[in-house]
Amino acid sequence: MKAMPPAAVKTHNRIAMTQYLYTHDHATKQEIERELGLSLPTITQNLRALESEHVIRQGPLLASTGGRKARGYDFNPDHRTAIGVVMKHNEVRMCAVDLRGNVVERLSRTLPYRNANAYYQRVGDIVENFATDVEARHGGVLGVSFAIQGIVSPDGRTITFGNIMRNTGLTLDTIAQSIHRPCMMIHDSDASAMAELWFDKTLTDAVCVYLERRPGGAVIVGGRLYQGPNMCNGAIEHMTLVPGGRECYCGQRGCMDTYCSPESLTEDYESIPGFFSVLEQGERHHRERMDEWLGYVAQAIVNVRSVIAGDVIIGGEAAQYLEDDDIDDLKRRVVERTPFGTERLTLRRSYCAEDQNIIGAALRYVETYLAEICGA
Repeated sequence: MKAMPPAAVKTHNRIAMTQYLYTHDHATKQEIERELGLSLPTITQNLRALESEHVIRQGPLLASTGGRKARGYDFNPDHRTAIGVVMKHNEVRMCAVDLRGNVVERLSRTLPYRNANAYYQRVGDIVENFATDVEARHGGVLGVSFAIQGIVSPDGRTITFGNIMRNTGLTLDTIAQSIHRPCMMIHDSDASAMAELWFDKTLTDAVCVYLERRPGGAVIVGGRLYQGPNMCNGAIEHMTLVPGGRECYCGQRGCMDTYCSPESLTEDYESIPGFFSVLEQGERHHRERMDEWLGYVAQAIVNVRSVIAGDVIIGGEAAQYLEDDDIDDLKRRVVERTPFGTERLTLRRSYCAEDQNIIGAALRYVETYLAEICGA
């Protein structure tokens, strides 16, 4: 077997050490020597280089076992950050995350959405100022990722279906015209699924159902987000649930969106939190509406599982109001409507973090960077 060139060996050793330090809370030179089989001079040289680049930092001296106290070293997750952004109808929200996916900064600004250059220039100014503040307190910003309420082209440069925000055809160049750092776009449901994968390493095959005011979904296959060649995989919101039913914003009738949105629960100017508040008090009419809504959600899940029989993850705004009994009820309804074995059905709540889609969008840059310094 041909030996690796010296430069390749050096890179391999550096990556192996960085990966080890990332996956352990802390490590000493002796632990690295024992686990990786590297010489102490090689370890010392790499530790100095990684520390000078702020990739790692010195930890406390460990308790002595009779000899000289060993110095611990920690991975520094704050030496790089990434920013996720979502543009809503009346506000712009953004988060900065570190290399472990922890949110280190948040910002929300009231700003009515307009599909116009002046709006995107304003957003760019807000993002740039936010990024500058993040870099002053934390590490350099790897990039800015926009969670989009719409379908994004395979190259990530254009919104190919943007009926919610009425911005079909909008390009990344236009959105990011005032941002002087790497930028990308990702469908917001896919971004939320990225967060699911990040915080639950056991996920293999799953369908994510996000019960937002405009519902959406995502598909996970083999532990990876599967978007398909046209980036439309998981767009369960536009499956026909009731043929000829209510009109959807997509132009079709009877879509899952019109029956499974939590907005369909409310009546007479009632808010979504208000509906669930009254529901908790046992009001009969609210319970009837909830039962009907759960029936539609269950049918949507059954339809999806006839194609991909994986786990089911329920997220979105409505999920934060669902009690354990509601989740059990939903699972029971799915089982009753499924014609084949469901003994392995797992149906659970989403990771459900605040700003999950924004965090997931930012994690795209984090994943790429970690693959570079820690290996795949």
